[in-house]
Amino acid sequence: MNIFIDTISNPAKLIIFNNNRDFIDETEWSVKWNESSTLIPKIDEILKKNNIKYTDLENLLVVNWPGSFTWIRTTVLAINSINYIINWSITAISYFDLFNNYPIIKSSSKRDYFAMFEPYSKIEIIENDQLINNLNKLNINTIYWEADKNLFKNIKIIENIDYLSIIKNIKFSKDKQIYALYIKKPNIS
Repeated sequence: MNIFIDTISNPAKLIIFNNNRDFIDETEWSVKWNESSTLIPKIDEILKKNNIKYTDLENLLVVNWPGSFTWIRTTVLAINSINYIINWSITAISYFDLFNNYPIIKSSSKRDYFAMFEPYSKIEIIENDQLINNLNKLNINTIYWEADKNLFKNIKIIENIDYLSIIKNIKFSKDKQIYALYIKKPNIS
């Protein structure tokens, strides 16, 4: 058995799938303001519901960046702590690996967004107004995923992540630990 963990997107998502990469079950929940208290209980819940033990899991597929500093650290700490005892194989991917189309936009803060305009291009941090101006200059009228619909009024926002396609096509990396990856420094006050 295997589990896909996406705590970067909101809602967060857990998907259980077998070694043939067939879908078994999924759950999702809001991570906003409850980052440190939800991941382990949600994993417990979906495993118990499907009569699966932690030791039955072989591979974890984890989206581990970019996102909230607290949520990234919480996910990394939880997964690495459990894995210290259980010894799964872990594959970490980026939020930007969840899509096949561009540009991909991800909220960074109230002031700016992460943006990737082409495959393998640099991930940029762009202030809201500048991003809207850039999209208009480039005649881009469709973006993928997480954007404020009020801010991007004339732009179509596609929020569809094809998790099952990702699961079918991912090559497991067999890592034994994941690391917190950040694009910008944490804003701790």
